[in-house]
Amino acid sequence: MRKTTSLSTVLLLTATPTLAAPVNDDAGVWISSTYQTDFGGSPYLAFLELAPRTKKDNNEFAQIIVRPLLGYKLSRNLQLWAGYTWQGEHSEENAFEMATNDIMQQLQWIDNWTPELNFQYRFRLEQRLFAHENATGHRMRHRVRLVYSLADSKAYLIASDELFVYFNSIDEGRLAHSVQSGVNQNRSYVGIGYKLTPQLNIDTGYQLQYVHNYATPDLTNHIWMTNINVNF
Repeated sequence: MRKTTSLSTVLLLTATPTLAAPVNDDAGVWISSTYQTDFGGSPYLAFLELAPRTKKDNNEFAQIIVRPLLGYKLSRNLQLWAGYTWQGEHSEENAFEMATNDIMQQLQWIDNWTPELNFQYRFRLEQRLFAHENATGHRMRHRVRLVYSLADSKAYLIASDELFVYFNSIDEGRLAHSVQSGVNQNRSYVGIGYKLTPQLNIDTGYQLQYVHNYATPDLTNHIWMTNINVNF
């Protein structure tokens, strides 16, 4: 009992400064459309994601993600991927001039735990090349995803959580102290989906994005997210 009380006290004291720190709130809409193929049952894979996003309470276009990937099935459950991400940042001052280019590698495990429950784990490494910045940001991402198919229905429930962590810090230039080693952000998503056809499904729901900033207050972003997925 004494150990439990001491641990609770430590956790509370650790969390208090974070809770007291200033945090900005925002809301937006993210729409992701993905296209994936295994070329008719081969071990080779191809993937493309297009994802526009809004910000400032859904009143302003924020960015668009373009992410092509090539993959290979190492086994029935394990996939290895490599690719590229173009993250176009939009503002009134510039039209995508501050885009970020990411080189990325990805390991993904997909397993049906039961006939109804599908589990996915994704580990991603990113080498982030920022506009007008000589230094490269090195980031890893861990995502856990669960999909539960409802009985006698084409509907399903979905939940995921993804943690972003930087390996290094940038202390000079435009991004001085904006990119720091440690936790960068976390995204938690819950939604409901529907399998329109064997090749097409769509899910929609709420995502909470918490971004840990260093030079400015942290951000709590409330997002209505919709994913449109095509497999062929």
